[in-house]
Amino acid sequence: MSRFDRRKFLASGLQLSSVVFVAKARASACVDTDELSDSVLGMRESLEYTDEGKNPQQVCNTCTYFKPAKPGDSCGPCEVLTSPVSAKGYCVSWTKKG
Repeated sequence: MSRFDRRKFLASGLQLSSVVFVAKARASACVDTDELSDSVLGMRESLEYTDEGKNPQQVCNTCTYFKPAKPGDSCGPCEVLTSPVSAKGYCVSWTKKG
């Protein structure tokens, strides 16, 4: 195999792994943000929503505003953000379930 062929092979491998990574990231998201309205996107931004909370005790699954269809769902609607969110997500409006 010539040096050029190795480079081409390695470049192809890197491209494929990038495609797999992006596809996996999209599959794990609860909602395609391209489909959300500007007002919902603005609300998510202003409340600093993230799909992965830093503190496992303060994630959407433990928030009073998170309403999954059934216990254990990885996604569910948020009453504040008015859109689906990740059970592991977080925003500054997080309020402990009472």
